[in-house]
Amino acid sequence: MTRLGPTLALLAAAGLMAACGKAEPSTSTGKRPSGTSSTARAHALALARAVNLTAADVPGFVAHTKAKDHESPGERELKAKLQACVHTVSDTPVAEVGSQQFQREAGLVTASVQSEVTVASSTSVAARELALARSKRTRDCVSRYVGLLVRAQRHPGASFGAVSLVQRIPPAPGADGSFAWRISVPITVHGVTLAIYFDIFGFVSGANEVTLFVSGVPIPPPAQVEAHLFSVLLERTRAAERGRTPSPPPVNPHVSTS
Repeated sequence: MTRLGPTLALLAAAGLMAACGKAEPSTSTGKRPSGTSSTARAHALALARAVNLTAADVPGFVAHTKAKDHESPGERELKAKLQACVHTVSDTPVAEVGSQQFQREAGLVTASVQSEVTVASSTSVAARELALARSKRTRDCVSRYVGLLVRAQRHPGASFGAVSLVQRIPPAPGADGSFAWRISVPITVHGVTLAIYFDIFGFVSGANEVTLFVSGVPIPPPAQVEAHLFSVLLERTRAAERGRTPSPPPVNPHVSTS
């Protein structure tokens, strides 16, 4: 198998990560909503940074700094429309912080992991955004623009199959609700068919919205890895909400280079 297939899939997955996330890695919103004190914002930023994944959570992965690619006006428009699918609630969050994007390559298998924490201006806003993520209308919208975005990638000789988006509701004890999507797109290059797998997990706890992004090429991300990272984020959120410093999670033997 040539390297073109995984390279194409990785580019597409990275594009989806940027389009589906609210904030660039390690950044936060510059404006705070009216009526929010600087103390409340500082607390929100501290919580978000305490919860997000770090390199220690994903042994065998390395922090990846993606060079800014040239985007055509059409690609920028598609990404904006994809953003609008999942973020139609008009509200400025108190804070939102993304982790670095962590990546691992083992032969032809590539995986990436990233998390994001958003502190909404109220619990009702967070609940509305969760309901939006779990709606069929949103899934249909995302499927449409993911397909168009992937097909906009400029790689001669590649053909793409139909986008699949499957929703699940992962267990999130103590949270106010959760959701999970698996987005997959088959790609055929020089007669070889592989797939992008892009999983998005999220839960809401009060006004806190926590999202986990995991991509895998050409095999889906291991379920035990995703379950472990999701539980790490959940436990850290609960600890941070109680005003405690989250303790380091136990090392998961499945999250490794082996």
